[in-house]
Amino acid sequence: MPEDSCVRSFLRIIAVAAAFLVIAELSAGVVHAELPVMGKAATADAWLRVNGDTPLLTAEACAELARVNVQRGLTYDLTAAADARVGMQIHAAAQGYDETLPDLYDGGQPLTAERWQSVCANRAIESLGAIIDVRPAVAVRRADVRLLPTADGWYESPDDMYYDALQGTVLDPGEAVLVLHTSGDRRFAFVETRDYHGWVDVDALAYADWETWCGFAAPEEFFTVTAAQLRLAEAGREHLYQLGAKISGTRATDGTLHLYLPVRDAGGHLAVQEVRRTDDGSLTEGRLPLTHNNLIRLAFRPLRTEYGWGGGNDGMDCSSYVQNIYRAMGVELPRDADMQERACALLPLTGRTTAERYERLAHAPPGALLFRPGHVMLYLGQDAGGIPYVIHDISSYYEDGVQHYIRQVVVSTLDFQNERGTAAIDTLTAIGLIAPAP
Repeated sequence: MPEDSCVRSFLRIIAVAAAFLVIAELSAGVVHAELPVMGKAATADAWLRVNGDTPLLTAEACAELARVNVQRGLTYDLTAAADARVGMQIHAAAQGYDETLPDLYDGGQPLTAERWQSVCANRAIESLGAIIDVRPAVAVRRADVRLLPTADGWYESPDDMYYDALQGTVLDPGEAVLVLHTSGDRRFAFVETRDYHGWVDVDALAYADWETWCGFAAPEEFFTVTAAQLRLAEAGREHLYQLGAKISGTRATDGTLHLYLPVRDAGGHLAVQEVRRTDDGSLTEGRLPLTHNNLIRLAFRPLRTEYGWGGGNDGMDCSSYVQNIYRAMGVELPRDADMQERACALLPLTGRTTAERYERLAHAPPGALLFRPGHVMLYLGQDAGGIPYVIHDISSYYEDGVQHYIRQVVVSTLDFQNERGTAAIDTLTAIGLIAPAP
């Protein structure tokens, strides 16, 4: 047999063997969706458009969306009168953890009834008077907003360190809040934020007069953080801001940024420290316009950054990731995924076949939100082959019923599975529309 025939025969054997291997892997469930997607599809450039800088919503339309969300109770206007039903808000903030002893772990040990009752009692609900003394305050550092007044984490397993059941969200430095109540041990303040109710360490807050407070709650001039994170180290203190955060300040004629940072004095009151900073591109004046290209660039800024449940571990979770992208462009969305779903114009997908789901998705604009139980993703669009892609801050996915933790912002297709082996495309409940197609 000629040498080239021998080579071709050998290559055919290799090819047949490889084909059988692929079939065997598919049958065994070894080959699954690529997660995360790498290569060109995992870059912002792949999704930018030549005509992508046209505003999708005006500033007036963004303000109207904010007004409607406040009216529907999905977000809060802190400059309006505070709701006096504080007792109900304290109960709602606990998200059910005050009703029966939860099956959780505290310090690696099962949570005891005595400890649980002590934390619930620390809310001091019985001390609420008929008139609520609302006090304006500002966060002086990145601060956790807790479901109950304790800094201790409660977890579903004794060795867990990432998914604290009591972690609600976080405040950026300089974020204005209204203090509605104080815990029995005086260590925690129950606050209303722009999107949440919960308990904050009192040492993370500084009380202010209303005029100074308004300079942080509704500043006339400010900068928006457009980096994944921004760390400002001044006078031995570090201020950590996340994407979309608002920092009061102005730009000098020489281009220097003058930032006004919150400081807590010895009496717990607010002082303002002016910090000068060279413009390195991580801050932009005011809010960015909501355009296709701004949305894509912002969505990719935190790519590969660590997932943080409720903002823990200096990170973001799926809903705060989406929220931060849009707030950088002046669109104020609610904090949690289920609330965000209520804030969108929806194209329902429940009951649809896989083919119908892909067909509806093909007509959705990039930037639409894709909702599945407990998770939200941002739609990027389709590649040249018609495959839809999303970018999202994901905790974990499944292969053959085995959970794999990825804990980062990734680009993916909709083929990754849940614990039942169902592909993500078939778990979507709705497509959420915020802005029309460009």
